[in-house]
Amino acid sequence: MIMIGLIYFVVILVSCIFAAIVGLGGGILFRPVLDALGHHDFNNIQFLSSCAIIVMALVSTFKKMKDGSKIDIPVVISISLGAVLGGILGDWVLDYLLALMRSERDLQIVQTLTTIVVLGAAIFLTVKKDVRIEIKNKFFPPLMGFVLGVVAVFLGIGGGPLNVPLFMIFLGLKPKEATAYSIVVIFFTHTARLVRTGITSSFFYGFDLGILPIVALAAAVGGLLGAKASKKLKEETVKNMFIGAIVLVIVLNTFNGLSWIIGG
Repeated sequence: MIMIGLIYFVVILVSCIFAAIVGLGGGILFRPVLDALGHHDFNNIQFLSSCAIIVMALVSTFKKMKDGSKIDIPVVISISLGAVLGGILGDWVLDYLLALMRSERDLQIVQTLTTIVVLGAAIFLTVKKDVRIEIKNKFFPPLMGFVLGVVAVFLGIGGGPLNVPLFMIFLGLKPKEATAYSIVVIFFTHTARLVRTGITSSFFYGFDLGILPIVALAAAVGGLLGAKASKKLKEETVKNMFIGAIVLVIVLNTFNGLSWIIGG
């Protein structure tokens, strides 16, 4: 148990540092590793991922705002409300497919393959600098948030892979601004999901709460260190790190997917 706790701490710490810098939820980086370790079942990994994402997002956002990051509160709230509603639908789809499929492993394979496609699209949208369509309509942010919420919760990846490029394209934000917005939206999405999980699971009955303090501490330290590092980095560096993180996750998910398919 001590060794597993240490591995979880290091993996989540490193993942959350990168996540706080590039606007990811953290789960997209460490969830494939936790899946590969096989110590926890599907539901526990989803629960621990959401807890880590919430802590990282809260600490990182507080630090960035304290350091002077400017966030349009009305816009980010409208996106977040849409994301919360989308997260409810994403959770429902997740539960439905889990009941429909033969095993958790089948669902993990579907999640992994879908994640690879989504991440490929995220890299394309980030690299294509000429794809910029700023939309001023007040109804667009919550609609965009709704779609992002569905994807984020269904895939368990925190939403950042699509948040960042879409915020740059449709809101006209720079990479570092887009990462700040992304992390705030991620916080609201996963908080809503965790509340729903608590209500529907008799307040977390059956989850491994013993390892939760380790997960939370790693996420908090990672969020703080990531926010500090982000302040010192250039816009282009943040964008390149985002692309690098996405490529790494595609490799991890491809490895997991192939091992599950071959292992049957």
